[in-house]
Amino acid sequence: MPATPRANEPELSRRIEAMREEIVETLRDLIRIPSITGDEARIGAHVAEICRAMGLEVEIVEAEPGRPNVVARWDSGQPGPHLLLNDHLDMVPPGPLEYWTHPPYDADVADGRIYGRGAIDTKSGVTTLLMAIKAARESDLPIRGRLTLIFSCDEEVGGALGMQHLARAGYLDADLALVAEPTSMEVEIGTKGRLHLEITTRGTATHAARPWLGHNAIDDMADVIRELGELATELATRTHPLLGQATLSVGRIDGGTVPNMVPNKCVLGIDRRLLPDEDPDEAEAEIAAILDRVKARRPGFDASLERHVWWPGYALDADEPIVRAARDAVEKVVGKPPVV
Repeated sequence: MPATPRANEPELSRRIEAMREEIVETLRDLIRIPSITGDEARIGAHVAEICRAMGLEVEIVEAEPGRPNVVARWDSGQPGPHLLLNDHLDMVPPGPLEYWTHPPYDADVADGRIYGRGAIDTKSGVTTLLMAIKAARESDLPIRGRLTLIFSCDEEVGGALGMQHLARAGYLDADLALVAEPTSMEVEIGTKGRLHLEITTRGTATHAARPWLGHNAIDDMADVIRELGELATELATRTHPLLGQATLSVGRIDGGTVPNMVPNKCVLGIDRRLLPDEDPDEAEAEIAAILDRVKARRPGFDASLERHVWWPGYALDADEPIVRAARDAVEKVVGKPPVV
């Protein structure tokens, strides 16, 4: 958003350096607020208050009560691009505490590091966006265009109540966007899409001593899994110069109740990663075709296919202005060109 960013870099850099202690304490405050997916209300309120204190216009958008997405806006009143900055508020659970060298919510500082659940993914990113905007506002830089900050919920489980909801509601309409996910200081300009599918096979339960009286749903699913493996092998030949190969992974299976009963149901969870030029409907149709082939050769086969989550893949050109700006910024901070 700065009209002449290079001319204003020294002033902005000095301001950020002067904020070092505030930046550290802001991150520690965020770490001290547990925000496991589904429990984002408290951290959402905290981040919203920081934005209001900066003078930003703040809106709380909830797809469900208690699941906030914090949307903060800064309009310069001058013509220019609309920049969207995003990171998420939720995090995964800390897991067994005995594996932690420091308590997950104490935000201890030791040996130049801050320890805590969510410190990297992604409360450091949230802090970075907040403090960068605060530094820009306090440095009296010449700004043009508009800025939207979005701190979303639900990201760790797919974002149906977060960015997906906001996309459907029109909140992501912008010219440029940057997501502050951790990248080990690499500049990531693309990602595979995702298609989460669930296959259910249905049979007839009976006692295992008389299996001919029933129909085994797991046996049917085993045939499906074999064909999915063949598809996964074929997908490995579909490649993208930046993102690698298309993939399919069977990540979950659930069927049966006890060993001495023929199972009447089996459920399979599939993760299909899409290259930028792949169509999700066509990818789903490939899997539906497997079910059709299995049905043709297995009497009594009964299966359904359900789509749960999907988003497309994308890849930016490395010469896009926002990519060049990110690359230059990383090089200035770390002293060498980043991996793009």
